[in-house]
Amino acid sequence: MATTETTTRPHPLWSALIGLTTLGVLLQALWAGLFLRPDAEGGTWYSVHQHGGEATVTLALLATVAALVWLRHRRDLLIGTALLLVLLVVEYFLGRAGGGSVVVHVPLAVLLMGLAVWLPVAARRR
Repeated sequence: MATTETTTRPHPLWSALIGLTTLGVLLQALWAGLFLRPDAEGGTWYSVHQHGGEATVTLALLATVAALVWLRHRRDLLIGTALLLVLLVVEYFLGRAGGGSVVVHVPLAVLLMGLAVWLPVAARRR
């Protein structure tokens, strides 16, 4: 007896873009750790961290467009993807501001890591 089941799996392009965005968020933490350690001179890893942030924001933007096109029926993923983009943009500008913004930049990065991990897990739940 065959059953017809409507699939709620996310579009493969969205999945790939969210996966790459999540990887970008993870790598950002690694690169930040490399230039924030006491014996680091910054320079190269700071630049890598900055360009990695730009790439991660771009991937999140593309994932948000993909969510708007293919995931309108999954409001949790659509809202989560858009929220990830907005928070990454805020994080990017906090990083560019420098100085005392690190006090907000680092905790926001931890929140971003949680959201970036939650999205692909939530996508598999339905």
